[in-house]
Amino acid sequence: MKKQIKEFIKNDIYFMEVLSDKIIINDNYNGILVFDKNLELIKKLEIFEDITIYYSFVNNIGGEILLFCPNNECIVYINIETYEYEVIYLKNGLENLIFSNLYEWNDNGLILSTYNGEFYSVCIDEKLIQKIDYKEVERLYPKLNRFYRESTNQKIIKVLPDEYTAIVEAEKNNINAINYEKETKQTLNNVSFNFIDIEFREGIFILFDENRIEVIEVHGKEVLNLEDDYIFLKAKFVNKMDGIYLLILSSSNSNSDCSRIDIIQISTL
Repeated sequence: MKKQIKEFIKNDIYFMEVLSDKIIINDNYNGILVFDKNLELIKKLEIFEDITIYYSFVNNIGGEILLFCPNNECIVYINIETYEYEVIYLKNGLENLIFSNLYEWNDNGLILSTYNGEFYSVCIDEKLIQKIDYKEVERLYPKLNRFYRESTNQKIIKVLPDEYTAIVEAEKNNINAINYEKETKQTLNNVSFNFIDIEFREGIFILFDENRIEVIEVHGKEVLNLEDDYIFLKAKFVNKMDGIYLLILSSSNSNSDCSRIDIIQISTL
């Protein structure tokens, strides 16, 4: 099993995202760092002081990412190919919105949704965000609308928009990963682990809390534990030429300025 580790000193890393062939993390509270899949630094992008990233919306096809920064009352659009960015401030009540992870990118920007079923259109060129009627979503964004309708009938744990997949609670402590486009379902039976986050890709479930990660697939389960004084923060899948890897962000429990990223191969192609 291949493994790679990169350590960070004097950098409070709490955010990590995978966008196409790039790995993105926060750079303290000033911007982002962009790495390739081998954790070689590609770009250090300064955005503004005290930026705090809550989560992100990615466009793997267009090489774009939108950072949701509610503490800064803004969203930040970044083109990861050119590293041009735009800060769009949330005003007139928009600063109180909490967006869900159900969204869809389009030619002009993207459509975001809230947890109470509202939809908002983000136009990057005009640096504008505005509420849109659900009938407009039905008419202009049929794939997003179908995903919304299908998933609202379930007890949603997490939505994976790029893969058109929802991870949902089922009976008897089971978890289903449902792909609404391919009409497939993968079931994880008798889950007893009290996880804080979950990921799914190509038949593999990743469940984790601060102290352990469970990698579960058809052939069995593997449990990953960290060294003393470290806690798990994030776990993401990343595809390489020779297989699927697990990208793990962890932080020192005694010093938040010390972090590390582990890349571990979990399957071969």
